[in-house]
Formats: sequence, C-alpha cells, structure tokens
Amino acid sequence: MLKKLAIATASGALSMWLLAGLWHEVIMASFYQNETHATHEDSLIIFLAYLILGLIMAYIYPLGYKGGRPFVEGLRFGIIMGLLWVFPHELAMAGAHGDSLLYVFKNAAWHIVEQGAGGIVIALIYKKMR
Repeated sequence: MLKKLAIATASGALSMWLLAGLWHEVIMASFYQNETHATHEDSLIIFLAYLILGLIMAYIYPLGYKGGRPFVEGLRFGIIMGLLWVFPHELAMAGAHGDSLLYVFKNAAWHIVEQGAGGIVIALIYKKMR
C-alpha cells in the first residue's frame, strides 16, 4: 500500500507540476505576468507544493473510489480537488487584494484541467498496481 501511495504521489505531482510549468511559463506566460505579476521563480517550492497536493490526492483517492473507469473517476476526483485547492483561496485573495473576479474564474478553470489530469494519473496508477 505504501509503495502504491508513493508512486501515485510522485506521478500525480510530477504530471501536474510539468503541466503547470508548460501552461504558466510557456503557453500563458504573458497572461499571468500581466494579470498577476507572478514570476514563479522558486521551482523547488512550487514542486514541493505539488508534492503535497499529490500526496493529499493519492491518499484521498482510494477512499472514495467507486469502482468505475479510472479515467472518469480520476478526472472527476481531480476536478473536485482542483476547485477545492484553488477557488476559495483565489476568491479570498480577490477580496483582500482587489484581484479581478474574472481572473479567479479563469484560474479555477485552469486548475480543473490541471488537477483533473493529475487525478487521472493517480487513478491509473492505482488501477495498474492492484
């Protein structure tokens, strides 16, 4: 069980971190720079955050798994985790710092995709390692 948790954690975290880097630093770099002025300078701390998220997701996923197809179950789970991880915090930051509500919803939509992909990876690892 511990080996499966470790592999699911590492795989999920790495997939989300790489996807986040591609999105934030390549595809949408100018959007995030203009919208938030974020520079994403410390990749190790960012990776640590994704490792923690991956661990939380890999731990919780099997507790709620209903026996469906891993792709669908993982996507559903990842979408929920993406919303839980980002949306309330971004909404609070919008209130505290006057950030755009449109940005909050754009960022939440991205995290649905990002954590959805991580959820799929975690689900596939659990399916493969039964």
